[in-house]
Amino acid sequence: MMRGICALIIGLVLNLAFISPVFARSYSDVSSNHKHAEAIASLSDQQIINGYANGQFHPGGNINRAEAVKVLVEALYDDDTINKSLDWHRSKNHWYVMYPDVKMGEWYGPHVEVAHQNNIIQGYPDGTFKGGNSINFAEALKVILESYGVNANEAPYKNNSLLYIGRYDWYTPYFTYAYEKNLINQNKFYHPAQLITRGEFVEIIYRLQYVLNTGLPEFIASRQPTSAEYKVTIPKLNIVNIDIFSADPNNGDAALDVLKNGLGHYLSTPDEDKKVVLFGHSSGYSWDNSAYKTVLRQIDQLNNGDKIYINYRERGYIYEIYKSEIIPATEDQQIVENQFSDELALYTCWPPDRIDYRYVVYGKPIS
Repeated sequence: MMRGICALIIGLVLNLAFISPVFARSYSDVSSNHKHAEAIASLSDQQIINGYANGQFHPGGNINRAEAVKVLVEALYDDDTINKSLDWHRSKNHWYVMYPDVKMGEWYGPHVEVAHQNNIIQGYPDGTFKGGNSINFAEALKVILESYGVNANEAPYKNNSLLYIGRYDWYTPYFTYAYEKNLINQNKFYHPAQLITRGEFVEIIYRLQYVLNTGLPEFIASRQPTSAEYKVTIPKLNIVNIDIFSADPNNGDAALDVLKNGLGHYLSTPDEDKKVVLFGHSSGYSWDNSAYKTVLRQIDQLNNGDKIYINYRERGYIYEIYKSEIIPATEDQQIVENQFSDELALYTCWPPDRIDYRYVVYGKPIS
């Protein structure tokens, strides 16, 4: 289990009136049927969030510390407080705001000042703020829930295969509460270390506002969200929520091309109860500059009983490994055999930096 340290600390109570979305503000990359459209519209109308200069919101982009602080401070304080927050620094000709890596001219400088003075944030041990660092789900749930004064311990711990948490992990109460109140998708799999997107961050705030201001026991979704999301998490290999892309098994060049951005996929999808085949690189060739060129280099560390988690179109699927084998590359066609079985096959070239064989692990669905 992850034992990370939450870098953002919220100690204030946030009380906001719930405002129903009227879609007064729109963004070119957020359609009316986008899964976060209602949440983005509501927080935009409350002037808690805004988009980029080009008229987009980038709901699928990861949210960083600077952006998170801006959202929270905009929710907690009025414009006058924020706008005047740097007056003292200016009078002293300071060149940074509280942290040496937050220059006076940074767009989030006023928000960092307000957040720091009101104990909303802390810097890193080296004294920096690192505003560009992305935050993960564990950190995000903590800062959001504590900003609203929520006692996350009121939701008792329950074993849940879709939440990668242990009974005594520091982030467990936040995930348990968020799941219980439907602040996160109850059908998906979540790993505490997975990075949270701008849309997901806003969605959690929107749903929490609804729960607290209506007095209802949980957020009631008005519609089923739609998403083309296809991601995989393999904790044993430190693979957390990376993308999967469909490929043509008869087109080798196209199959290699998708591996620049994650794992590849053949045959059926998890919702079809047929065979799912995933593949990725294990070798760091000099001509390959992608971030995933060695993603499966340690596939041989997977053992029977280890889990592979997939999120596909807003639903989580869990496979338990039951078999591994090494086969000659000339016989790799057998990997896509038995296409009507419900198993998952994950493979890569083997050994690392060679292409003579294929290392394959097989998993059966348990959820």
